[in-house]
Amino acid sequence: MFTGIVSHIGRVEKILHPNDWELAISVQKSLQLDNSFDFDDIVIGASISCSGICLTLKKNSDELLFFDVSDETASKTNFLNWKVGTIVNLEKSLKVGDELGGHFVYGHVDTTCKIKSINKINGSYKITFSIKNKFMKYFSSKGSVSIDGVSLTVNEVFAEVFTVNIIPHTWAYTSFNNFKVGTVVNIEIDILARYLERLSAKN
Repeated sequence: MFTGIVSHIGRVEKILHPNDWELAISVQKSLQLDNSFDFDDIVIGASISCSGICLTLKKNSDELLFFDVSDETASKTNFLNWKVGTIVNLEKSLKVGDELGGHFVYGHVDTTCKIKSINKINGSYKITFSIKNKFMKYFSSKGSVSIDGVSLTVNEVFAEVFTVNIIPHTWAYTSFNNFKVGTVVNIEIDILARYLERLSAKN
């Protein structure tokens, strides 16, 4: 389980496809973020959110994190768009007692969607995403959504589109500063919306 608060930025260094996909990510340093990623403190088998995809660490070597990615995961996410040099958002799994600054995120990507427009408003950015109509029932103004592993508040909801506002800090210190119109992102619906749908269906 995660919070959707990105703690580190990673860079894809290798992508291989011998059987399942094998992915190697390096952790990028930043003076502005506490990116003291202690490799000795991360156990093999740990869950790490990689741009919203929960992946299991299989080894770390020479300051690289190695993961296997199944074809199923690849087909449900934006992983197939990744290449060497792609910047990804990293978050280690939540520990009991950690601050919950975002919302509960599980790393189970529900779907992907495309950026329809990006508008800069003062120092912030208003981003409009187009998404399949069948998912719109899970979105509401001021509700939560995970986009590429980042916990965000939904701003507006229209027919097959929704908007979010990205503050300067989030834009600068996540993969979002590489966003452009047409970028495909990972979407995880707020689990509370899922439960509410289930309860409503029973009634």
